[in-house]
Amino acid sequence: MKYRNLIDFAKKSRFRRLLRKVWRIFNKNYYPFTLGDELKTIKSVLDSGVWNMSSDDGIHVKLEKEFAKYIGVKNAVLVSSGGMAIQMTLRGLGFKPGDEVIHQIDTCVACSFAILNAGVTPIFSDISLDTLKLDFDNIESLITPRTKAIMPIHMWGNSEDMEQVKQIADKYNLKVIEDCCLSIGATYKGRKVGQFGDVGIFSFGSTKPLTAGEGGFIVTNDDLLAKELRTIRNWGDKTHEYGIRDQETLSWNGRLSEVTAALIYEQLKNYEKLLNTVRSNAKLIIDYISTNPYLNIADDSAYNDNPIYTQIVLKLDKKIDKKIFMEKLKNENISVWHANFEAINSLSFFNKDKWKDWILAGDLDFVEENYTKDYKNAYIIHSKSGLGLMRNNFMTEKSAKNVIKKLKKIFDDFNLEPNI
Repeated sequence: MKYRNLIDFAKKSRFRRLLRKVWRIFNKNYYPFTLGDELKTIKSVLDSGVWNMSSDDGIHVKLEKEFAKYIGVKNAVLVSSGGMAIQMTLRGLGFKPGDEVIHQIDTCVACSFAILNAGVTPIFSDISLDTLKLDFDNIESLITPRTKAIMPIHMWGNSEDMEQVKQIADKYNLKVIEDCCLSIGATYKGRKVGQFGDVGIFSFGSTKPLTAGEGGFIVTNDDLLAKELRTIRNWGDKTHEYGIRDQETLSWNGRLSEVTAALIYEQLKNYEKLLNTVRSNAKLIIDYISTNPYLNIADDSAYNDNPIYTQIVLKLDKKIDKKIFMEKLKNENISVWHANFEAINSLSFFNKDKWKDWILAGDLDFVEENYTKDYKNAYIIHSKSGLGLMRNNFMTEKSAKNVIKKLKKIFDDFNLEPNI
């Protein structure tokens, strides 16, 4: 009897997988889906027998050239993840324990953990209530002799104000490490993000605008740094890049499978076409929002000239109760999230002082003060005024129009005219 049930379950499981496969083929509201000849290219890699980065003619070499060209930089170094890209970058730049990197408090904790895993100290900055991005006055107050870099985060497909970032970096002789993981293809004053810093970081994880499940890139115009990064990617072995069998830099295995590289290679070919669709559909919702007095686009700065809308980021009018509004959106099957992550120092690793086991150099009193501060602006955005409409709401024109229809219904039910 048990055996019979197992067979039935297996049959049902196969049927469910078949249904899921058919659903994925016809449902374009949810990315990822194939954009090119992924299966053909992956098969060619499998047939070649070159499944890792050991060969100079592997597909990762072609991908690195294509990605560098796409971003508009000289060098692109393919790695296993965006987090690994950050760790390798800090090591490649020569940062040591006690050195500090400033980034905003309300990004993904992966940024802070990657910095810590490289032996370096993350320092948090609050954000602006107007732009939901870096508070530049706050950044200047955080700079010490130990500060080595600023890490601007291009959040949710919107570019950071790189002109202001560069001004501060130049003033204090700091490196700039652009985190572009959520904004591949976004532009700042007509140029793609990743071009402005000493280094740009990209990720192809499951929630990223271009995904292959995993993978990342480091881009730079510094040829020597790129050479060092390719060495660090392979446990610091200098054989390939320097012709010397030796290791002198503490390193990682940052390599990526050639199979995943093949997937990224094909996704990249038609990525701009995907972005054009997303931008066109997002504009329908944004045009509606411009007529709604209770919703505002979080950042419509002139420099943020071509967002890629990983989310449409909104600021809510004070009359809107965010918790109630989010529930109404979810009840209408509108995918919604926050406009920012929770403050990183609210997580147990930081608020229960577990960081003290890992940060062993530098001014620990200054670090503790930074980690125990109240980041008021980030809290207000997360708890009250910031909202993100997720990308599957506008992957198709039909879904975008459906969101607009449901938003209108929600506001009619709210009875917000003329006042609450």
